[in-house]
Amino acid sequence: MASETKRLSISVTPEKQEKLDAIANSLDRSPSWLVNQAIDHYLDIYDWQTKNIQERQVIALGKNARFHSSDRVDAAIKKFKA
Repeated sequence: MASETKRLSISVTPEKQEKLDAIANSLDRSPSWLVNQAIDHYLDIYDWQTKNIQERQVIALGKNARFHSSDRVDAAIKKFKA
């Protein structure tokens, strides 16, 4: 059973279109397939980033959160560079 799809129109420069077509041809896939793969990857990364940011916010706002001055952070980093 095929999944339902909707049409999305975008505009790209001729250079991007040529690159997309070349990549799609090299993979023996359609440009639509290639763009869908790119969108899937972007959405995965976006979801991962959003989840991690939200988790870090919970930690930062928690009762055991500790914050350090930029001078203290710089000093700690300097130790690793030495």
